[in-house]
Amino acid sequence: MSQSIKEKISAVTWDKVKAISFDLDDTLWDNSGVIEKCEHELYQFLGRKHPPFKEHYTIESMHRVSEQFIAQDIPHFDNMTTLRKAVIEHMLLETAGDLNLVNQAFAVFYYWRNQIQIPQVTYQLLETLKQKYSLFAVSNGNSNLYWLGLMDYFEKHFIAGVDGRAKPSAEMLHKVCALKNIEPQELLHVGDNHDTDIQSSINADCQHLHIDVNDIEQLKNHVTAL
Repeated sequence: MSQSIKEKISAVTWDKVKAISFDLDDTLWDNSGVIEKCEHELYQFLGRKHPPFKEHYTIESMHRVSEQFIAQDIPHFDNMTTLRKAVIEHMLLETAGDLNLVNQAFAVFYYWRNQIQIPQVTYQLLETLKQKYSLFAVSNGNSNLYWLGLMDYFEKHFIAGVDGRAKPSAEMLHKVCALKNIEPQELLHVGDNHDTDIQSSINADCQHLHIDVNDIEQLKNHVTAL
């Protein structure tokens, strides 16, 4: 029987918590449709700048190239910026394209990657928590918290492939604990994905809270009352 959101929040040993780390996509904001829009704009840009690209690739075949790179399980490809640029470079090489387009194409992707609507309750939650806890972002993605106006709430943004292996690895959560000189059970990781967020918390022996962006209001109400 699955727990209710209230039960999950109440199950946290809050008096032990000294630091809280957050996943980002679909935890602090709704990321549905964002990556699809990024890929569409990237595909259209490369097609305009280098017409042979569209003769050789579809959006679906772009995905397959990404999957091939991910399957190599190379640590630096845990970083989504590095991975995306490598995929673009590969596709341009395969179609005799100009490699000067790599950074231009990635800039198009990255612009749309950060066209995200942040719910007001997310700001309210982070403002409340910041008064009581050290806050960290721990993400497998490559959103830009400075552009999104959220970085002021966090002491550091741990990014997969830069600051450690991607979740479900425990590496980034262990680095949060080391930075703050705290025990694993004094760190609470909050995220929406069981296979990455919750599993990384289990692997790191940290506390965890499995919620998504739709549950942020309940979490805010709970921590406000603490």
